[in-house]
Amino acid sequence: MFQSLRHAATWVHTWFGLVLGFGALCGCGGGSRDVANDDPSAALSDASASEIGKARAYLGPFTAENPDRCFADVGLDAVQLEARSSDGLGPRVPPVRVVVAIDGSGSMAGRIGGQTKIDLARDAATRFLDGLPSSVEASLIVFGQQGDNSEAGKAKSCAGVELLAPMSNDRARLGAAVSRVRAVGWTPLAAGLAKAEALLAPSSARGEQVIYVVSDGQETCGGDPVGTAQRINNGTTRAIINIIGFGLPSSEAAALKAVSDAGGGNFVNVNSRAEYDQTLGQVRESNRRASNAVQHSNAIASNAVQTSNTLSSAAVCVSNIVSSEKVRVSNDLAARAVRGENLPFERVARTLLKERHDAMELRLKRYRAQLQGNEAQVRKAIDAEANSVK
Repeated sequence: MFQSLRHAATWVHTWFGLVLGFGALCGCGGGSRDVANDDPSAALSDASASEIGKARAYLGPFTAENPDRCFADVGLDAVQLEARSSDGLGPRVPPVRVVVAIDGSGSMAGRIGGQTKIDLARDAATRFLDGLPSSVEASLIVFGQQGDNSEAGKAKSCAGVELLAPMSNDRARLGAAVSRVRAVGWTPLAAGLAKAEALLAPSSARGEQVIYVVSDGQETCGGDPVGTAQRINNGTTRAIINIIGFGLPSSEAAALKAVSDAGGGNFVNVNSRAEYDQTLGQVRESNRRASNAVQHSNAIASNAVQTSNTLSSAAVCVSNIVSSEKVRVSNDLAARAVRGENLPFERVARTLLKERHDAMELRLKRYRAQLQGNEAQVRKAIDAEANSVK
């Protein structure tokens, strides 16, 4: 009976020692052997060179993983923005969606500078769409390209608002659609604007959606393009309406300018090849600004995401190494205790392990500061580049 009680007491003492030993190693409990309460410098200063050497050799198999893999280099994006060329046609808000609406009325077969207006309209649409940032979605519609420009063909023409290319980033499809624009009938401008509005989406920012109209005349189908333009600009799409007119007399030019004013956009009237080239230069300038703004925004966002993701990965990597090393050492010490093996340099080993982990955490802190500093420096350079080409 006495022997049984003594064996039980010995087992309880051993189990209790294991619990205390594990708590000291992982920092989960109190006690005089808690590493968190140890002074590492004192623990090591009290140890002999032999003890330290043995402790390092003991820890070797448990700490073989190189933490260098946690600290990757980050290649941040720079930008090369296009310099200013001329005044732009339209606002400086980077567009998200654009609808090009071309007048398919019969009068577009007339000529300016040796070219038909419809040819100039196709060219203007192609050059405009090609100059847009690749991220911008675009669509193409034609209005009046049905029936003919006689009274007999008016009803069909005024109802003829066609979607030639749906909203997409497919520039090749848009280019092919432009070639199908013809000069045929009347000018249902209000209906064309309404169709363009239906292709857009609700927006909280005025001007990030744009309707570009290319026309050589005012509304001839009884619609109210001014009211339609005002509704579009003040509605959920908050789109603006820019208009390029071809060879318009003053009264018709004033009518189209009233439409663009109601739509919060700009109007230009082209009467010669020189004016056409100048207008296309203005359109190109708007596209340049839009492209620069998109590149600027994307580079800053990409750098922020890269930096954040890299820092998160580094923190997880360090945490995994620290946790796994603590667990492996703890398990080994627990197994030794069960076997009754005494590790004379255990305190030194635990102190060396803590020093290693503290050094890794300090390296992570400095790494975080370095990457965040690099990102801030690159952001400053990107902002300076953007300001220099405004």
